[in-house]
Amino acid sequence: MLNINNIQHLLKTNLKFVNIYTIFMPFCVSGVQITCFFMILGSLISCADWSTENDRVVARVGDVYLYSSDFEEELGDFIDETDSILKTRNYIDSWAKSQLFVQTTKRNLPNSELDDLEELIDQYRVELYTNAYIQSVVNTSLDTIVSTVEIDSFLQTNQGVFELNAPLYKARFIHLPPDNVDQNEIQRSFQRFNKEDRYFLDSLSFQYYNYLLADSIWLNKRDLMSEVSFLDRENPDKYLKKSQFFRVEDSLGVYLFYIDELLEKGKTAPRVMLESTIKNIIRNQRKLKFTKQFEKDIVQDAIKSKTYETY
Repeated sequence: MLNINNIQHLLKTNLKFVNIYTIFMPFCVSGVQITCFFMILGSLISCADWSTENDRVVARVGDVYLYSSDFEEELGDFIDETDSILKTRNYIDSWAKSQLFVQTTKRNLPNSELDDLEELIDQYRVELYTNAYIQSVVNTSLDTIVSTVEIDSFLQTNQGVFELNAPLYKARFIHLPPDNVDQNEIQRSFQRFNKEDRYFLDSLSFQYYNYLLADSIWLNKRDLMSEVSFLDRENPDKYLKKSQFFRVEDSLGVYLFYIDELLEKGKTAPRVMLESTIKNIIRNQRKLKFTKQFEKDIVQDAIKSKTYETY
């Protein structure tokens, strides 16, 4: 972390390497040269015992001052002296530009616009405080666990919301080299596909060009066609049929392909694909309900304690 001693050392020991005016250069506003901030170098260099108890001004824009303590924790660790100079300069430059814009705006905008801005700033300040506190209370008080029963109930009530706009498939396939010596045994296990067959097929996966044997993954047509190279725009209707085994051979090898499940367009999307979305919806509904009740409670508590009174 940057501390005040670091700043003093930076400014005191590196003056011979740094052109001060390149670090703290004057700003030009509307063509008029205004020296808007400067480093009090004499004070910094002469005070060898500079410490956090003896905070110093390091820059000024108009009647607003930047103190060493304002940014010592912002800059973090230095990689080297060049890095420390760059970080310090960038921070002060950024602060100065912000102050210049604020002060120039206040000088040049009409009072009516400034009043509107101040009103927006006040509103935003209130919203920041409100949202930060409500979020803190929500984080510590709101139950985020969503049960299976809640998910099922939500799905039952909102079936039409989750209708598919395209078919989904659960498929398995293996792409083998054309000269694979275990083709027949692999095909037999692929078609039967019991627990032992799955273990066997997994154990030989190093022989495959490509494969998908998980029975819990839903794919749309585009994803399926990108995985299974013999599928193209001309033939999906021929092969994308439920419970039919296909063996296809071409110059690139042998394909074993099977559609386990098919959900047609218009059907409700599978639960496994919706769980995360539904949980988020339910949590957001809880948060909205909790927030509304919390807002009512905080007003009622203030009335009871006479913190809030109307006349």
